[in-house]
This record gives sequence, C-alpha cells and structure tokens, in this order.
Amino acid sequence: MNALHPPARQALAPARTPRIAKPMREQNPPVSAGGQAADGWWSLLYWGWTLQMPGGARLDLTEIERACFACLLKNPRHELVRDELLAVRSGLSMRSLNVAICRLRGKVQKTGGRLPLHTVHGVGYAFLGNLRELSAS
Repeated sequence: MNALHPPARQALAPARTPRIAKPMREQNPPVSAGGQAADGWWSLLYWGWTLQMPGGARLDLTEIERACFACLLKNPRHELVRDELLAVRSGLSMRSLNVAICRLRGKVQKTGGRLPLHTVHGVGYAFLGNLRELSAS
C-alpha cells in the first residue's frame, strides 16, 4: 500500500510561511575561554563589522555578512528574506549571498561554534539564537 498517512503527507509538504522557533536556553551557561560564563548572545560590535560569539570569540565580517546581520536585526523575528536583502544591497546575486552564508558558517565552525542561522528553503534564512547590536564596543 503506497498511500501516506496524513502526518507523513504533512511532513513532506513544503512550508509556505517559515515558523521560527524560540531559541532554547541551556541550564548551565557556556563558559568562555577566559573562564567567565558567556551570556548566550551573539553580538555585533564596531558598527556591525565584528561578530562576537556567545563564548567570546570574535570574527571580522565582510560587507555582505554585515548586511545580512543588519537585515536580521531590523526584523524582530530575525528572518533574513533573500528578496529584502537583494533590494537593500544592489549588485548582490542569490549565488553570492549563498556563498557568503556558507563562508560565514565555516568561519564560525573553525572557532568550534555553530551558527544558529538556518536555511528556510524558498524564503531565506532564520537566526534562531539571541542577536543584539553593541555598536560602540
């Protein structure tokens, strides 16, 4: 019998509107390399040119990566809709955006972290962590 049960059909159906889950909180806060408890926030420093991870590690951002985080901050649910970013950043193609996201994930992974930026197929990306801007830091 090839018929799928209703729950299986729903699982295979493409989502029309992304649903953003609230970030999960850990019971024991992570500890940074300096032995201090990290606060669980991803922070943009120096007017958005540096990303500080919850453990304290800092990464320099490219112009495209900075533009992505600026769009994420403008949206209170932290969704990065590709069309909105392409409208804001002239000359940016879908390919260059996807490559920039892939490289950003790689940079974070090299520090031992995992970027909570998830692909929402057909729409864009969703940041499922805590994100804030500390421009003057």
